[in-house]
Amino acid sequence: MTLDVPPPASLSLPINVPLKTLTGPGPSNVSERVLQAQSLPTLGHLHPEFTKIMDDIKAGVQYIFQTKNPMTLALSATGHAAMECVMTNMLEPGKKVLIANNGIWGVRSADMARRQGATVVDITTPTGTCFTLEQIAAGIKEHKPDLLFVTHGESSTGVLQPLEGL
Repeated sequence: MTLDVPPPASLSLPINVPLKTLTGPGPSNVSERVLQAQSLPTLGHLHPEFTKIMDDIKAGVQYIFQTKNPMTLALSATGHAAMECVMTNMLEPGKKVLIANNGIWGVRSADMARRQGATVVDITTPTGTCFTLEQIAAGIKEHKPDLLFVTHGESSTGVLQPLEGL
C-alpha cells in the first residue's frame, strides 16, 4: 500500500508540555511522585501486582477518610464517572434518593438516579449557596430516602458544602 499523505513534521519533534500552575476545579497539578509512577511499566488490570497496588491505594483512601468500610473504592475516572458509579450500584427501581441540589452536579445526579429507575426528590437552595444541616435534616425527615446525595464541591458555582454533621 502506498501512503499518499506525508507524515507531519511534528512527528519528528519531541512533545513539549510546558509546566503550568493549574488553578481551576480540574485538572490539577500532579505531584512528582505520581509523575514518576506514571513512567513505570504498564501492568494489566488482572496482574496480581496491580491488585496489590489497588489494595494499597484503598488503604490510603480509608486512612484519608478515616473509614474501615470494606466497600471503599478508588476509581481511575472523573468525579462524574464516580457519581455514575454510585447511582448505578446503590440504586434500583423504586428506591428513593434525596438530592441536595444547589447546582449542576445536583441536576446531573438526579438525571443519573432517574435512569436507574429511582424515585428522585430534591431539596434546593439558591445557586451559589450551601445547605444548612437543618435543611438537610428536614428533607430526610420529610422524604425518608434510601440514599442522600450531597455535592461537597459544586464546581459550577464554587460552593463548598460543609459535610460536618452529616
